[in-house]
Amino acid sequence: MVPVDIHRNTFLHWLWFGLAELLGALKAFLRREGSRERTVVEFVERNAIKGDPESVLRVMDAYAKEQRFLMNVGVEKGEVLEAALREVSAVRALELGAYCGYSAVLMGRLLKANGGTLLSIEADVRNADLARRVVAHAGLSDVVTIRVGKAYEQIPHLVGRFDLVFIDHWKDDYLDDLKRLETGGHLTRGAAVVADNVGIFGSTLVDYLDYVRSDPQYDSRHHPLPMEYNADIVDGVEVSFYMRPAADHAA
Repeated sequence: MVPVDIHRNTFLHWLWFGLAELLGALKAFLRREGSRERTVVEFVERNAIKGDPESVLRVMDAYAKEQRFLMNVGVEKGEVLEAALREVSAVRALELGAYCGYSAVLMGRLLKANGGTLLSIEADVRNADLARRVVAHAGLSDVVTIRVGKAYEQIPHLVGRFDLVFIDHWKDDYLDDLKRLETGGHLTRGAAVVADNVGIFGSTLVDYLDYVRSDPQYDSRHHPLPMEYNADIVDGVEVSFYMRPAADHAA
């Protein structure tokens, strides 16, 4: 696991976060629950209105706030992701890292209104199956496709270009996978590349951030925002618009 950045002024916040995680794990053990990922999906299926993406997102947020932390994009950073989708009028979107399907539902509901689609690539077969259940409960299975595999293995098999890419998988792979998408000609001109967790994993993502902020083919904007479900820890989202002419690549 890539370590988060812990500084003197955030040490106590991370300490409290860690203690809360330990307490949550102990409670889950005593209740004989399964993994938090499986538990939240079952929680969604019991409590969210079937076919209602907004209800699914609210229930997942409630679980993450009140029961156990989830590595979703969350509310505040999710609003930046939604804004990027709208800004580029996305019709085809790509996600690297599905986790439990929260961001797939968030994007899928907007893409559905545009007649668009989302392809989500998830390395963990168990998480992919759980994310499909969440997407199905939200009524978005006709919009969202979840493919199992590591991004670097799947990118060479992609077809066509994407108007938005949401990167939220293994932090060491952000830059290499972005370059694979460029080389394969999979970004439309003006495509938004949205990278999550650039605050709490800033040290790991130095090369990625240097690249999108200094390379002239990108217009990059940083959004400092709270980490999901924790207002005391500052995270961030980087939204980078790919300005290279589409003619420079073959799709």
